[in-house]
Amino acid sequence: MASLEALLKSHSLKKSAISKSRKQVETKLREAISKKRRSSSGLVALEKKKEDLTREKDHVMQLLNQHLSQKASIERLKIAAEERLKQEENEKDQVTQQSQYGSSDDKGTLSERLRYIDEKISELHSELKERDSAYSRLEKEIESGERQKSKIEDQLRKQIHAKPSLVEQLKVSTKEESHLRPKFESLLKQEEQAGKALSVVQKKVAEAASQRRKKMAVIAAAKRKRAAALAARKRKAKAKARKAKRPKKKMAVKRKPTKTSKRKISKSRRKPSRSSKKKSKKSRRR
Repeated sequence: MASLEALLKSHSLKKSAISKSRKQVETKLREAISKKRRSSSGLVALEKKKEDLTREKDHVMQLLNQHLSQKASIERLKIAAEERLKQEENEKDQVTQQSQYGSSDDKGTLSERLRYIDEKISELHSELKERDSAYSRLEKEIESGERQKSKIEDQLRKQIHAKPSLVEQLKVSTKEESHLRPKFESLLKQEEQAGKALSVVQKKVAEAASQRRKKMAVIAAAKRKRAAALAARKRKAKAKARKAKRPKKKMAVKRKPTKTSKRKISKSRRKPSRSSKKKSKKSRRR
């Protein structure tokens, strides 16, 4: 029994040590798997974010190029309108001078021409005003587009800087997982085997304890039987001793016969019973 208890203790300690090691390795394995998943999902999210930012940047660049083209076109139109305005103003000055020195017939024609030139100049001023307004609006949109483009480029640079660390984390966690998983599986099998061995020893210890209890019960029953027999013998001995010590009964003293008793005795002597008579007759016949 002592050897079984020692074996049980040894197997229990062995299983506890294996279970402790298995739990430690399992914790490390879970951490490695968690890091691997985080880095992997981080890389996927990073790539998706990069694609979204690239598309957004392309869209912003497209709008920016359109605005720059429109700005350049407006600049050309402004220059052309300013040149025409300058020409019209020069022509107006010439016509004005001619009308001062021309005849009355020429003045009428020149006045018509001046009115026409004034209308052209007014139209050119309106056109230049519209061009200036469109130009300032485009400049604001181009400035906003440039800021948006710069912001997207900063985000893309951050994404590029974040990628190497995630890649390195993925490599390290994958390596840790490949190292820890076989170790964990081996410890798991060892723990299972140790558990089975411990169960066998526990069963043997339980059987030995049961046999010991039965044996002890038999011994206890025998002891109780012996004790009962001994108690019975003691009771008999005590009873015999008490009987031996008890005093003997005294002989009863014969009382003197009274008158009535004397009469009875005399009568009995005088009158024999019928049975005695019959017996006497029989004896005589013989």
